[in-house]
Amino acid sequence: MVDALGRFVDIGLRPSWWSALGPEGVAAGLLEALASARMKAALVPMILRRSGYAPLPVREPAHARPEGESDLRAQIADADRLIDDGGKGERETTRIIDGPRGLFRLHVRGGRVERAELLARPVPGDTDRLLADAREALAKVGRQ
Repeated sequence: MVDALGRFVDIGLRPSWWSALGPEGVAAGLLEALASARMKAALVPMILRRSGYAPLPVREPAHARPEGESDLRAQIADADRLIDDGGKGERETTRIIDGPRGLFRLHVRGGRVERAELLARPVPGDTDRLLADAREALAKVGRQ
């Protein structure tokens, strides 16, 4: 799950993940699910506009922007920051973010997850521990 801006909210696995993905494919499968959710979040406003609906603007909470800054000014400032940061991701080094349980690892460049891997071979009973580790690692990327 992602929010309307495509930011990570939560992730899950169906009970059949072991037979569908296996331990070799689960890390890539989780990232693929996240990418798919982000794509869907990006498509919703376009589909609504095409159908004649005006999507509601997504706003950051008031505490997330400088005091007195209007929504429009905040959007312009965000766009300026994105432009200023353009291309920096290619020059940045890859960071490693491990889940606290030592099962899941992310390779991140800038704010983009490049790949994921498992640090230990899970068994079918590790689903909850694996998900908790993946959630923590993905949430940490979002906070950074």
